[in-house]
Amino acid sequence: MAHSPRPRFDPSSSHVAADAARARSLKRVTMLDAGRWHTPLGGRPGARFIAVCGARGVGKSTVAANLAIALAGLRARVVLIDLDLRQPTQHKMFGIADPVSGLRALLEAEVDTMEQALTSTPVRNLFLVSAHGTSPPAHPARPEQQHLLLQQIWELDANIVIADVPDNTGDELVDLFALGALRLGVSAPNPRALQRAYNFFKAQVIRQLDHVAGNTPEGAELMAALSAPHPQPLSAWVAHRQGRPEIHAALTRALSAFAGRLVGNRSRDASEADQFHAASRVMADYLGIAVPVLGVLDASDHLALGAGSGRPLLLGSAINHNVRLVHSMAEQILVDIDDAEAPHCVPGAGNHVVEPRCAIPGLAGNDEDDHSAPLPVPLETYMRRSPRHPVDWHASYLSSTGRKVDVRVFELSEGGASIEAIPGFDLGTEGTLTFTQVHDKPTLAVTVIDARRPMGRAGLRFEGNPEAAVRLAAQAARAATDALEWTNPG
Repeated sequence: MAHSPRPRFDPSSSHVAADAARARSLKRVTMLDAGRWHTPLGGRPGARFIAVCGARGVGKSTVAANLAIALAGLRARVVLIDLDLRQPTQHKMFGIADPVSGLRALLEAEVDTMEQALTSTPVRNLFLVSAHGTSPPAHPARPEQQHLLLQQIWELDANIVIADVPDNTGDELVDLFALGALRLGVSAPNPRALQRAYNFFKAQVIRQLDHVAGNTPEGAELMAALSAPHPQPLSAWVAHRQGRPEIHAALTRALSAFAGRLVGNRSRDASEADQFHAASRVMADYLGIAVPVLGVLDASDHLALGAGSGRPLLLGSAINHNVRLVHSMAEQILVDIDDAEAPHCVPGAGNHVVEPRCAIPGLAGNDEDDHSAPLPVPLETYMRRSPRHPVDWHASYLSSTGRKVDVRVFELSEGGASIEAIPGFDLGTEGTLTFTQVHDKPTLAVTVIDARRPMGRAGLRFEGNPEAAVRLAAQAARAATDALEWTNPG
């Protein structure tokens, strides 16, 4: 079956003049040269941008496709852009044998806008810009070509734009991070994949700092410190450096506003799952950024088979842990992307303390050595002493100030628990946690160790009553094993 983009606006329609007059009178939309309707750039609600990245073979394209399906199911109009020119796979993911010439048509000026390059998918509200038939560029994209593509992506009539980003930064056609995209790193639980995930985020931090203050001595010194063969934790570096207060403030804001999430894939047990959380903690200490783990997908035959079957996991009939998790991640993303960075290189980027520079593809380098550089510290030193187990339990949290709230426990170990509460609720520094769904309803004293996670999530450390903690962890481990057996029966 031939696939063609669904027209969003027909310039040949006899109603164009009347519609344009009505639009001008309402002052709610503008008509661009391409002949499509848009809210003004200065005030448009606009699309939110997500860039899915990862080493080849970790499943980044599979994650991107399934997240796009889940987001489209939440009534968002989603455009999925396949930017991997060497091995484009997104059209195969959806069983589309003959996609519209998307990126190729744009690069060869066969179409004027990216909207004309859309391919319909079997999923309502989800459209694809395919890289099928497009050759990798011999040289990095020219700045004017990059800006044109950025503008075309910015002008897409979509709520969410997801890009499947190539592993090799030298192949970048467009720096989607210039649009303030949420960086979504996908990794498998093996040393090489985790190293590449860390180095990907390191390269993006350097790119971000270069954008903010690359033309200042303070910015250059900080970027050099991050790239040192044996870097020290960023907090220790900052404590011993002085500079202009306004530059220091700009760099601090850039690091605190960095929008990144880590997705673990192909985890076979709790110990492998904890590697992703350990990598997240290493990034916090050595890169100065918060890259929380969005979710950890189990090693599943269903997920792997969906990548080459023309039917992604979420279009199947199975309801298992991975399916539920992808839907949960999509819901979190809808909250997270509202806090993503402001766009850098398009209208409405905003004012900066220091004159910013637009990022150019390949700025962070494309050397293999950059990707495979070892972690700054052995990952084992950041692993938890006891494995964490995924659960879905109801509990009641009582803070030391007497405030009480119902919470969801979604991970648990002998040492503590990860909870989800009402966003903005003040957990305080300590309290008690009562497991209302567990036999005997045990209550443990807890200390809040991390309340800065998105979606009202927080980490709690158990204090005292180790026997109850061991029993809870054993029950959580049994529940996780049962869920994994359901995911991979037989």
